[in-house]
Amino acid sequence: MRDTLRWAYALNQWNHRMDVFVRHEDQRRALKTLSVLGFDHVELAAGSGRWDNLGRPEIIELNHGGPAGFLDFLRGCSVHGVTGMYWDPGQPVEEEGWAFRSTRNPADHAAIVESARPFVDFLAAVGAEQLVVRPVGPAWMQPPLAYDDIAVIGDVWNEVGKVAAAAGVGLALHYDCLSAVHTADELGRLLDATDPELVGLALDTAELTIGGVDPVAFYEERHARVTHVHLKDTRYTDLGDEYRMPGAETTMLRGGGGRRIERWFFELGTEGGLVDVKAFVAALRRREYPGWVVVESDHGGNPAELAMLNSWYLQHELNVARV
Repeated sequence: MRDTLRWAYALNQWNHRMDVFVRHEDQRRALKTLSVLGFDHVELAAGSGRWDNLGRPEIIELNHGGPAGFLDFLRGCSVHGVTGMYWDPGQPVEEEGWAFRSTRNPADHAAIVESARPFVDFLAAVGAEQLVVRPVGPAWMQPPLAYDDIAVIGDVWNEVGKVAAAAGVGLALHYDCLSAVHTADELGRLLDATDPELVGLALDTAELTIGGVDPVAFYEERHARVTHVHLKDTRYTDLGDEYRMPGAETTMLRGGGGRRIERWFFELGTEGGLVDVKAFVAALRRREYPGWVVVESDHGGNPAELAMLNSWYLQHELNVARV
């Protein structure tokens, strides 16, 4: 996909269960599908263990011999490269002894910085541009943020940003609708607590909308900090404190928060969609946004079907040429 913006697609929707996106033949099928639909770059998501063999640099090396071999694997499917990788430092992983870490805890900061290094090195080696990170864990797992907590969170991301910048990789904080940093004011204060030369924002249109933040208005206000975009739609918003429900990843995002919502994330142009996709993309074009726009469905349904719908929307509603 090509116009004044650079378009890519996230692979996370294919990896919706531990055993369904492990074999290389399944990964090739997904990559070739995206290539046929016009997407020649993909975004990866961090994971753990051999079952998540696109989620850790050391596992990718075991499977492909290193970054060069992995690029050969992608290019054999007519995918030219990687835009970046999403990483949550608060997610316990086998490779680090299932350690629980929090960006709110200064005692964890040094370990978080060290944990980031393998991802930064891998992304630099494959020519990717962004390490996309979850800045803080879910609200339901922790007490409400104190005012000073945001400065503490900003400190660790400034340090990770230094590591990334030294390798020629950008760092982008990804807002999500379950995050303890939840309101537009809190997100703005987090950006203000970080160095704009080191830390950017990954703006996710559906996540912001669910959290009650208008993505178009927020982009217009903070466009200078936006270095990465996740583009998807939603039909729903959090009615108040659903994001604080215990186990919200399941009780809200998969259990519907008591409203029997089957899924929260939708393809572009979905009927009843709340994201003004056309206005948002027009704003990106008007301000000559230079980063990647990564389309995703985020476990929304059949991956290939949703990728086809998204490709159609880009071509026919946003006038993006398929090349």
